[in-house]
Amino acid sequence: MVMPIYCDCWGMQDAITVRKALGRRVRALRLKKKWSQEDLAHESGLARSFTGAIERGEKDLRLTTLVKLANTFNIPISQLFK
Repeated sequence: MVMPIYCDCWGMQDAITVRKALGRRVRALRLKKKWSQEDLAHESGLARSFTGAIERGEKDLRLTTLVKLANTFNIPISQLFK
């Protein structure tokens, strides 16, 4: 189960919560394809250590990285946040 991305604290969003939820979503999408982190790295052109950090919610992602991930999974960017 993917946790909600938005933190309902005074109408503000918590960046750490967003990163962790996005990481869980990327991991779920990867596992759905039965890919290892190495497979995801190869398919997306990102480093394996970076994909692992994304899944752990340790990295703030640039728009270009979000686009790469969405294209890799063949989904709209908005689906990364569902």
